[in-house]
Amino acid sequence: MKQDESKINRSIKIYPLFASFTGDLIFFVPIDTLFLTLVKGLNASQITAMTMISLIMCIVFQKVILFIVKKIGNVNSLRLGASMLLIASLILTFGKSFVAMLLYKTTHELAVMFLNMDEIILKNNLKALNRKDDYFKIRNKSKIVYATITLFTALVAGQMFNINNYLPMYLSIIIYIFVLGTAFLYYEAKGNNELEIKKDNKKLKITSLMFYVILSNAVFYSIIKMGQNNSKLFMQYDFQKFLSVEMVTYYITIIVFISRIVRLIGNVIFGKLYKRIKDKMSVILTICLALSFLLLITGHFIESNFACKVTIMSLGFFLILAIRDSFQTYIEDVALSISNKQEQQTIIIKIEVYRRLGTLLLSTIFTLILLKYELIVIEMILLILSVIEIYINKRLCDKITK
Repeated sequence: MKQDESKINRSIKIYPLFASFTGDLIFFVPIDTLFLTLVKGLNASQITAMTMISLIMCIVFQKVILFIVKKIGNVNSLRLGASMLLIASLILTFGKSFVAMLLYKTTHELAVMFLNMDEIILKNNLKALNRKDDYFKIRNKSKIVYATITLFTALVAGQMFNINNYLPMYLSIIIYIFVLGTAFLYYEAKGNNELEIKKDNKKLKITSLMFYVILSNAVFYSIIKMGQNNSKLFMQYDFQKFLSVEMVTYYITIIVFISRIVRLIGNVIFGKLYKRIKDKMSVILTICLALSFLLLITGHFIESNFACKVTIMSLGFFLILAIRDSFQTYIEDVALSISNKQEQQTIIIKIEVYRRLGTLLLSTIFTLILLKYELIVIEMILLILSVIEIYINKRLCDKITK
């Protein structure tokens, strides 16, 4: 038992660093469009197609992934995901064609679904040590570590790319060899079998609650994902009315850099407030989300004072980054807390799949809208969706309280 406890504690200790390095190809993300266009020769439509096809593949293969996860277990799924992440980085680095890049993107997205089992391992390990309430704290710690690492990579990846186009990728490969080795240090508590839910009415209640968990996460993440991408472009186009291209690039670079610091600060603040506002967490975060788009839209209509425009629009963008990680961690905590061990894998995969489905749907709709309308229309739709999301999360909080 002591030996098991030692392995459990080791897994909990390595979790924040492991989760941080598997969150993204961290040296690639800051220079992704540069690498794909200048080095691999892809155009904008091919990059968009890569993203959309890889999302579709994840949705199509969800049942296969779930079957594999249930067959090999959480820890082996984690190791498989780490292996696929390394393979994806190798394909990205040495692949020469669009097909190779598509294979990289699909492999990476599928790897993430296997790697998500680390959330279940963490929850079960904490439960075995009677520390289940520490889930948000430790998961949030991983987000803080991730934000700190990406703050560093955002500063150095561009310089590395200028020295040698492949240098960021070589570093990524080295990191994912290390990550794969770390995956073999993971251990999951065997624990007692959780109580099965026998009463039909209780099972129905959990099903209803889980529906709102999945719906809330899918809507929120889609808004965040599309909001972050479109709002950056929205500010860029707005600033171009007042500044040269060089100055716009300077302003956007500074705003993005500060937003990474704000993301770090947001994780720290919500981590400290979590236990106090847990029952209302999702509603508070969604109100912040709606406020972010309200600020961006308000800033857009300010024409007489450029400093005021930049300040208000930047605050809106910062707010998006400040809340994105905390909401994801909150939803995971709720989902794993209200499910038994037999349901956990299915729930985590469903949350991931519907999150991607929501993003794919919204991305497709926005692409069609932008053929005829300007980005301000997208921002207004995102504001309306955020208000709807407040209602969804109010229902979610009511069900959790009951």
